[in-house]
Amino acid sequence: MQAHPLAGIRVLDLTRLLPGAVMTMMLVDLGAEVIKIEDPHGGDYARWYPPILDGQSVFFRMNNRGKQSMILNLKQARGVELLKELVMTADVLVESYRPGVMQRLGCDYERLRALQPRLIFCAMSGWGATGEYAQAGGHDLNYAAIAGLVGAMETPQVLGGQIADIGGAYAALAAINAALFRRERTGEGAFLDVSLSDSALPFALYNWTEALYREDQSGQGTLSGGVPYYRVYATLDGQFVALAALEEKFWVNFCQAIERTDLIELHHHADRFPYLQAELTEIFLTRSAQAWGALLLPADCCFSLVADPSTIADHPHYQSRQALGRGANGIPWLRSPIRISGSEPTLDPHSPDYGAHTRPILRSLGYDDEAINQLRDADIVREHLNP
Repeated sequence: MQAHPLAGIRVLDLTRLLPGAVMTMMLVDLGAEVIKIEDPHGGDYARWYPPILDGQSVFFRMNNRGKQSMILNLKQARGVELLKELVMTADVLVESYRPGVMQRLGCDYERLRALQPRLIFCAMSGWGATGEYAQAGGHDLNYAAIAGLVGAMETPQVLGGQIADIGGAYAALAAINAALFRRERTGEGAFLDVSLSDSALPFALYNWTEALYREDQSGQGTLSGGVPYYRVYATLDGQFVALAALEEKFWVNFCQAIERTDLIELHHHADRFPYLQAELTEIFLTRSAQAWGALLLPADCCFSLVADPSTIADHPHYQSRQALGRGANGIPWLRSPIRISGSEPTLDPHSPDYGAHTRPILRSLGYDDEAINQLRDADIVREHLNP
């Protein structure tokens, strides 16, 4: 019998879009019960993001499998009262409003803590609960830009992934689990201030510390294209490959594999890097990406093919680890990267229809069908809404 670490933990998820959805999906994989609390005016915006398959966003399905959905109108006082009733049954509440919104609703941490002293209240916001930008709007690109991640690139541009968003998901996940662990020892809940902007900073740590002490500020850093043996190169067929032979042993393996042992000594000669980069540029243009893969993947030199996003599920490493894939219905799925022995996730492919669990959740609070119908008719709750 599996012992999921968070079995019996109830999470109220008031977030929208990517960071909160990814984080609570990982909580599901750890055994938690996650209830999405959605408003009656479209709910989580991600529900309607294309591509749409069978009436529901593929993106939404990937990030919300295994959860429940309840439509609750928090703009009405009775809806706020119902949320507070749910809080009495919950261990964790996660929200992603701008700072101050939950206070205006009368559902800030201090008020909810009075009802449920053991509550873990996780506030995920773009810039954090405090600070000069706390009330400003923002997206991943903004957070990555001020963290120096965009500026570290040879040509500043939009990054190929949502660094701050997913970094924030991991930060929230770690904070929630740490707070739950502390609660087991003290019985006390906690307020967690998770800033997506702050969460981008650890990704910039090496670039930042190197830049502080680099005499020549005009060039790129070691891990952002400044050295020829840690770069992306074009190949004969217009594809790209990644070489990351930072350590000398990997560089030696690379040079031996391409039969250019004369280049080995240049690993430590920064004044020769322009020549070395030009040589590697020409060398990689002599073969196709697949041909380079056949030669260099077995050579143990920190070499990879650059994958197109549409092909990553076909990668043999991900397949062997069952990290991601597509179900029989064509819906892609992503497994949580957190793996704990004796706690394999069920990978339930189903994501909740909008408001599908409103009635059973209210029943669990003691409401009968007549009372639920009255709440529905008063527009406090809704069920099974379609786009």
